[in-house]
Amino acid sequence: MGGIRVGGTTGYQSAFQVIGARKYRDFRDDKMLDNRQFQLAFRKLRQFSTKLDIPKTELDIDGTIDKTCNNGGYLQIVMDKPRKNSVKLLLLMDSGGTMIPFSSLLNELFQAVHKSNHYKDVKTYYFHNCIYSKLYKTPECENGDWIDTEWMFRNLDSDYKVIVVGDAAMAPEELYSTSGNYRGPNGGLAGWDWLQLLKRHYKKVVWLNPKMAPGNAPWREAETAIKALFPMYKLTVEGLNQAMIKLMLNK
Repeated sequence: MGGIRVGGTTGYQSAFQVIGARKYRDFRDDKMLDNRQFQLAFRKLRQFSTKLDIPKTELDIDGTIDKTCNNGGYLQIVMDKPRKNSVKLLLLMDSGGTMIPFSSLLNELFQAVHKSNHYKDVKTYYFHNCIYSKLYKTPECENGDWIDTEWMFRNLDSDYKVIVVGDAAMAPEELYSTSGNYRGPNGGLAGWDWLQLLKRHYKKVVWLNPKMAPGNAPWREAETAIKALFPMYKLTVEGLNQAMIKLMLNK
């Protein structure tokens, strides 16, 4: 059961509210990536590129080599249709509080996504601890600087592939109570209800956790529940690769 902590250090990190400790950091600021493996992992989504119904104007190198070899060495040019990225990505990132120690890692992830050209569209929104009726436009999570989560459902169709990034370190009240969002509106629903709506609307959702507990840790009740709702992976290069594979699978 989460309580209220007044400053100090954290134990199991399930305090319902930390008085005097409202800390947020903008991890969108440009900086050089020191781990290119994040970008390499995201390139896997290029497998979803589709072919346009337009004339064949692009040289097919592999096809040209095969045709030339089969033609006794005489050059046989093969053209193909240009490829166009079809992947639409929705990135939802937990900001503030227990996520502060992971700001540098989140910055690398943010930059890897937004500096790549592998996607037809990328949208990024932020939340604190759990997703409720509002999603913030910036990592500072300022009240009023948000969109309605229902607007996202209406305007970003189910083809978007969703990556949620967060440590799931919240009190049970924040997940299950209709008044669990102590910072803003709930829209009459608990955080758990909003997460279920997210799962229901989008075909592909994965959760990346920078400090995922092994197994079903009893002191991480919220994390255990969310693991049962979404595929959850540790926010490491290996975990990111596994998440990309999950997003690419048909099932």
